[in-house]
Amino acid sequence: MYRLVATDMDETFLASDHTIPQANIDAILAMRKKGVLFVPASGRAYGSIMSSLRNLPPACLEGSYVISYNGGCINRVGEDEPLISHQIEFETVKRLFDFAAEAGDIGMHIYTVAGDVWGWHLTDSEVAYLDGHMDIELFEGDDIEFLRDVPLSKCLYVYEDLDLLHELALAMDPALTEGLSTTFSSGRYYEFNPNGVDKGAGLRTLAELLDVDLADTIACGDSANDIAMLEVAGVGVVVSNASADAVAVADYCAKSSCSDGVFAEVYREFIA
Repeated sequence: MYRLVATDMDETFLASDHTIPQANIDAILAMRKKGVLFVPASGRAYGSIMSSLRNLPPACLEGSYVISYNGGCINRVGEDEPLISHQIEFETVKRLFDFAAEAGDIGMHIYTVAGDVWGWHLTDSEVAYLDGHMDIELFEGDDIEFLRDVPLSKCLYVYEDLDLLHELALAMDPALTEGLSTTFSSGRYYEFNPNGVDKGAGLRTLAELLDVDLADTIACGDSANDIAMLEVAGVGVVVSNASADAVAVADYCAKSSCSDGVFAEVYREFIA
């Protein structure tokens, strides 16, 4: 019997307009009655995830956990202090920032362990994309010294052409990403996480904490940063709007899109 369903947030659990489809809410409530945990797993910060879930009935998340920062942190729901957290070195982030500043047309997010997000060189389109589902503090200038003594969790590049981001990744000096785990997400982000950090590792760690066999877990996703989680889970499910690389590793390709509410299909096919 499945005991835990972990899901990506943006473009998977949330509809394209960042709302929660009613079909997902109904399915989670039915899952919880069967003792199955609902675990959000996102590249975003814990606080940002919880803000997006504020309209869920309390029963959906009661006694559950959140995997944030692509597996970099794990929180109990309702507790701001993470049970587990990983940090990225300031000098590593500075190298990546200096490269972006020299390139000239790349934006950047920098995430703190405390949950603050700093945005640099973001387009109006990116700011609009974030509006309503993630708070971000914009800054200008050519250095990030103000973050030197702040614990950092991850950073990412922003460019709204994923093909060009892939080309950029191939062209970068490997020394820039030495000791990092990298991935792509949301069709616009090239993400940099501490070495060994990904959603699959986060799910594995949480399963160990809860004494849950990974075979008894389901993971839902849509993008490259979900692949490790899809591979680790007992069943990896992708929404119909998933990227080709995520589809390639999935055990089950749903007919439902993020806007349809994929959890209704997951509940019907694997839990009910």
